[in-house]
Amino acid sequence: MQEVWDWLLVNPARFLVLISLVVTWLVCAAEHQGRKSGGSGWLTLARISVGAIFTLVTAVVAGFFGGVGAFFGYLVLQAFVCVLIPIVWVEKI
Repeated sequence: MQEVWDWLLVNPARFLVLISLVVTWLVCAAEHQGRKSGGSGWLTLARISVGAIFTLVTAVVAGFFGGVGAFFGYLVLQAFVCVLIPIVWVEKI
């Protein structure tokens, strides 16, 4: 378990991506339950809005610890996790 924490903390942006994955999964699961009872998708819209800001924060942290390549890499990764996955998930429901 110590190796996992060491790997996550080499670049704190990795830990931020893990947090983002968990939040996205929780929001998508809640949206799935809400859709079965007539939900409107506001939870996913909030996730995308907050996720866009969190994407920039993660990219800046990654850039600080890993350079320009890490900035753009984590920017794309977080955009996928915070924006694309919720949109696709809601469309599939």
